[in-house]
Amino acid sequence: MNFNLVQPLRFFFGGGIYHHVANLTVVIMALAILYLVGLKIWPVSFLLWVSLIVFASITIWRAGDFFQPAADYVQEKHKLPESIKAAVIDAIASSFPEFCVAVIAVILLGRAEVGISSIVGSALYNVLIIPAAAGLVAKGPMKIGKEVVWRDSLMYFGVVILLLVALLAFPNAWGFGVAALFILSYVGYIFWLNFDYRKHKRNLASEDTDMSVSEDTGASNEGEESELEIRDESHAWKWVLGMMLVMGLASHILVEASIQLGDLLGIDAVIMGFIVIAAGTSVPDTVLSVLSAKRGNYDAAISNVFGSNIFDICICLSVPILLALVLTGAVTPVNLPQIELVYMLIGATALAIYLFWSDNYTLTKTKSTIMFGIYLLIILVAMAL
Repeated sequence: MNFNLVQPLRFFFGGGIYHHVANLTVVIMALAILYLVGLKIWPVSFLLWVSLIVFASITIWRAGDFFQPAADYVQEKHKLPESIKAAVIDAIASSFPEFCVAVIAVILLGRAEVGISSIVGSALYNVLIIPAAAGLVAKGPMKIGKEVVWRDSLMYFGVVILLLVALLAFPNAWGFGVAALFILSYVGYIFWLNFDYRKHKRNLASEDTDMSVSEDTGASNEGEESELEIRDESHAWKWVLGMMLVMGLASHILVEASIQLGDLLGIDAVIMGFIVIAAGTSVPDTVLSVLSAKRGNYDAAISNVFGSNIFDICICLSVPILLALVLTGAVTPVNLPQIELVYMLIGATALAIYLFWSDNYTLTKTKSTIMFGIYLLIILVAMAL
């Protein structure tokens, strides 16, 4: 039986960009051959690492795009409200690249600071760029629910403060205590979400008709985006797990290529993690929130941002530390001299919360443009550290 590899790849990447990805793959293979035979001159190395970063980022984006209809199916099956689905299901799957980066940094590279910086950079990207992108593609000003602003954003702000405290209190190594503290914080967040879910179920009967209309519209839109048809819940979870695996492999390529590019340009791996790796791993979050904003699900677009960031800090940092503790029996060394990155994240988070809260919980296109500008300014400052 002949197996045609082109057809599944064309389906995965989509007809619009498949040929570009195919051409990029040919370029990567040619550059890799030159590199492996010893032609490691600057142009060859630079183009190889940049091409791999672009390829990995596109793969992560498409994997996140295919995850969306599967997550929607699970949400509809269990009648989860949009904000909770976005804060838990979307956040966990779309944050899997960050989890892989942290595992690679802590266990394979022995450089936890690279994982920390990429998660801090991803959190900064999520809290500024993703809401800004969602605000700009929305049909009008985004009216955000008070529950999302005060529940998710305040919980996230508390988690960022916890990260700073952990770095200041334990600047050299993290062990079981720090990991357990982050995990307990996430468990508390889940309990908070569960409380809201129970409240939502009590109100579900009276809103059932409206929700059915909304869900049917969302399913139609998703079919246009990914052309993926989900048969049953088992099929949905297979796509969720499969896309998480794809994102994990792509994340490994992204980390290695980014570090190599940083070495070539003389840029510290921590800064590369904060800027390049963070942006690459945040592509799924961007896709999910932008799609939600286009459909008018503004709470989901913003809740996904905070839920993803909470998962990044609480789980993507703690679990690799516990894995390293089990595998080696030793605590994880931490060396992050660029502590200013966390201070900038705290400031950006406070500003974002204010922008979400002001004007009666409305995110306008003017505010979105301001958030873009602030992100670019922080990146310039980070490059100077």
